[in-house]
Formats: sequence, C-alpha cells, structure tokens
Amino acid sequence: MYDHQDTLLKYYETLFTAENDYKFEASLGAYSGAESPGSNAVISLAFYIHFCDYMDKVGRKLGRTERAAHYARLARTLRKAFIANYWDASKGYFTQGSISSENAMAIAFDLVPGSDLDPDDPRHLAGTKPLAENKKALAKLLADRITAAGHHIQNDMYGSRYEFNILSEYGYTDIALKAVTQTGVPGYVHQIAKGATSLWEQWTDRLSVDHHYRSNVATWFYQSLAGIRPTSTAYETLRIRPYVPSVAVNSQVPTSVDDTDLSPATLDHVSASIDTVRGTVSSQWRRRTDGRIELAVTVPYNTEAEIWVPTQGKSVSAPRGAAFVRDDTSGGAAYEVCRARAGAYRFNA
Repeated sequence: MYDHQDTLLKYYETLFTAENDYKFEASLGAYSGAESPGSNAVISLAFYIHFCDYMDKVGRKLGRTERAAHYARLARTLRKAFIANYWDASKGYFTQGSISSENAMAIAFDLVPGSDLDPDDPRHLAGTKPLAENKKALAKLLADRITAAGHHIQNDMYGSRYEFNILSEYGYTDIALKAVTQTGVPGYVHQIAKGATSLWEQWTDRLSVDHHYRSNVATWFYQSLAGIRPTSTAYETLRIRPYVPSVAVNSQVPTSVDDTDLSPATLDHVSASIDTVRGTVSSQWRRRTDGRIELAVTVPYNTEAEIWVPTQGKSVSAPRGAAFVRDDTSGGAAYEVCRARAGAYRFNA
C-alpha cells in the first residue's frame, strides 16, 4: 500500500502549502463532539503530520529511504507551522479548532512545544514552559473541560480516540471513568438508556446506529484500567500497569433516560485478556475489603512482561518468578515494578 499512500500524500502537498500557511479547511473536521468545532484546518494539519511520521517510519522499514527522508523533512516543516499557527502562548494550549480534540491529538502526535528541547527540534519554542510541563498542562485542560461540563465527554470522534488513555496517564482516571458512566447528554449511558445496543454516530439520535467512533472506550478498558499494552511488535515484550480509580460512579444499567438512580459505587474489579500471536495475556485486579489490591497476571510464552503493581503506599507480596526492578510512579500513583516471563502470577498489593 505504500505507493498508494504516497500518491495520496503527494496530493496533500498541493492542499497544504507555504503560500496558505499550511492551512486547509477539509469538508469534515471535528465531528460529533460537544464543543464548538472551530476551524477544522487545525485537526487536518495534525493528521497530515501524523501521516508524514507514519510514511517516514514505514518507509525506513521497507527500505524506501528516499521517500522516508522526504516525509521526515516535511513533518519537521509542518510541525513548526502547526505550533506557529495554533499555539496560544498567553493561554498555554492550542486554539482555533475543537479545543479538547486538538490538544489531545497534540499530545498523541508529539506536537507539543517546549523550551527545553534542542534548538534544532521543530517543537522548540523559546519562552514557553518545558515540554513535560506543557504536556501536563494540556492533560489537565482535557480533564478540566470534562469536569466543567458536569462530567460529560467533550471530545469529538478524533480526539476521543486518544483522550481516555491520556487522562489515565496523567492522573485523571477518576474523571475519565466518571465521564464514561455519567447520565445525560453527551454520554454512553444516555445512548444505552435510549435503547442503543451498538454505538451511534451521534450522541443523541439514531442517524446512523453502528459506528466505531466511540469504541475507543473499549481500548481504554484493557489498556488503562486493566493496564495491558505491548511495548514491542507482536507483544514480544509488554507492560501491565493498571490504573485503579477511587471515585464512586454509576454502577447500574439504566432502563430509560429517566432512570438516573444508578447506585454509585467504586469500581472494585477489572478483568481483561487479549489473544496475541504468542498466547493469551490477561490482567485482573480486585479491591479487597481491607483496601488492598489483588493483581493476577498471565504472561504468554516467548514474552517478557514488566508488571506495575499498585502499592497505595503499602508493601507488595510478589510470587516466585517475578523479579523486583524498581519503585516508580505513573499518573500520580505509586507502583512496584517487577519483571516476569511466561507464567501466571498473583500479587497482594
């Protein structure tokens, strides 16, 4: 497919040019979100950069070094243009488009500027905060916009693909879970209350009743709540790092839109598994009555796993075969990190 994708992006170069400051208004930009879409040129350029990064990476793997080098140079130019066009120094985030979406994708696509980056880096921006601080501020922006909207999802279908995992990685798992389980519009619970058995294109009606747009929440279930993620191709290495929420959220399925008493409770059990080419990877945690966390993990053959066991400030009881590596933190939570190969492991955390 590389030649076909190359042909498509050659056409993109006629749409995004230096003469128009690399701004192109596509016909369908920010879509199915609660926020104002603003200019869809913002999201269009973000995706264009993402495509160029892809063509660079895949081109090098395929030995298409000339085209890969072209897309690497183009991505640099476009990154500088994206920051110059849309970064608002006075506000400390990207503007002019769908705010939640463009800032979520900025984190996901490495578009965030930083004063501490090498001056040769296209994301280097003098006078701004360091890169890590800017990313942290954008994640907080995503969380704050959800909270300000009564814990309702604000992101459109593009940014929402990345938002939930970003929220967990930066310490906002409680806010993400509350948004996923919130009643009213917009939200998954409202669709279910309206009788949905599949994901709708729009939050509020049956315009099209079988869309993937919001299926990213299932990815968040196993990648962040259960914590299963590959760290190399085909799960040769993987990381299991569950984010354990503490907030009470709606715990029952509504029978109608008027059914709002859904028995708020904490999420006390998560279980997920993925069938990979090497076998089944599974992660299951349960909150005990004494507040500790039991974590059970299965690692398939020919795989090395890094297992992040939540400590909550307490000691961890690790099984044989799980070697302690270090203490660490993620999303504001403390973990004891172990390394293990194929087998089943149970931790008392």
